[in-house]
Amino acid sequence: MRQFAALVGISLILAACPVHEVTTAEGWCQQISGVDLVEKNAPFWAVFPGIAFNREAIRDDFTGILNAALLEKVENRSLRMAWREDNDLHVWNLSTFFDIERVEVIEEWRTNIELSMRFENPDDAHRCFYGTITSLFDTVNIHTGIWDQYGFDLVRDDVTVTRQQGLDQTGQ
Repeated sequence: MRQFAALVGISLILAACPVHEVTTAEGWCQQISGVDLVEKNAPFWAVFPGIAFNREAIRDDFTGILNAALLEKVENRSLRMAWREDNDLHVWNLSTFFDIERVEVIEEWRTNIELSMRFENPDDAHRCFYGTITSLFDTVNIHTGIWDQYGFDLVRDDVTVTRQQGLDQTGQ
């Protein structure tokens, strides 16, 4: 009987401590925007609610959303526009597909990452997008495709790497 009472007691304690797991970019954006996710997601009966973040799932979700948005922007002229390798985000520079100066695109990424690292986000969308990048990824690798003279074959992939500390540039 004592074992049963102990088992019931432990079960009640564990049931009073539910943990909400954040696995989406949307949930992460709410968190970094100041939404109290514990309060928002705790069941009414929870005594000690908690929150956990599955960063791998959040990175995957964010990268998938970014890839879909960029593919739409380039009208699916690429197999992929954004992907990740571990904690490194890779994106194709839009100048690969549009008549835009590659340096302008790279500088825009750099400027916005720097603003985010200083918590100087101009709005919630900026805070969500660049805040997710600076808090969940170690680097952003911007791939700029160089086409042959006819515009048919990719002859070179110049990669600019922005690091979350120092924002170094490497590549051609």
